[in-house]
Amino acid sequence: FTGTPYVGREVLPEVVYAYGLKEAISKGYLKNVTILSYENTRNDEFVEFSIEKFLEATKGLRPENTLPKLAFFAATIEELTEELRPAVENALAKRGIPTSKILVNVGDEKLTTNDDIREFNRLDMPDSEKQFILLVNKGREGWNCRSLFGVGLFREPKSKVFVLQATMRCLRSIGEAQHTGSVFLSEDN
Repeated sequence: FTGTPYVGREVLPEVVYAYGLKEAISKGYLKNVTILSYENTRNDEFVEFSIEKFLEATKGLRPENTLPKLAFFAATIEELTEELRPAVENALAKRGIPTSKILVNVGDEKLTTNDDIREFNRLDMPDSEKQFILLVNKGREGWNCRSLFGVGLFREPKSKVFVLQATMRCLRSIGEAQHTGSVFLSEDN
C-alpha cells in the first residue's frame, strides 16, 4: 500500500486499486483537514500564527490519551537551528510552554541523539511529552504518527509531491471520532 504510487520520479506501472484522499476523508478513514495559508512562511510570524491556531484547535484534546503534535519542516539544518527553533522557542515561551516539548530530528548526530530518535519513534505513546517536532528531511514518506494534528512548512518546497507527502502526515486517524488536522503553508503551496 502506498499513498504515493511511484518510486523516485517513476510512476509504478500497475496500480491495482486507487482510493482518493478526498474520499478517504469524507468516509472518515482520515482526519478532516483545515488548510491555513500564509503569505511568507519563513519568519517568526508564521511560526507564531501556526502554534496559536494549533493550540486553539487541539485545546483539551487527548485522543487515545496522547498529546497532539505539531511538526515543522525546515529546508536545511542551518535554517532549523538559526531561524525555526528560536522562533518556536519564543512562541512557546510566550505561552509558558517549556522547550522540553520540542523534539528535533534532522539526521545529524550533533543535533539528533539516539534518545531523540527513540522519542520520535514513540510519539504516539501516552507518556510522550514531546509536542513540537522540528524536521529536516525526515517524517515524510512512511511516517505514521497518528497523534500528529498539524504540519507547518517553514520552507518553500519546489516539489508538489513533497508538499503532499509532508502535509498529509497529520491526517492519520486516531481514536473513535473524526478529528481535524491543520496544515500551515505558503499561499503558493
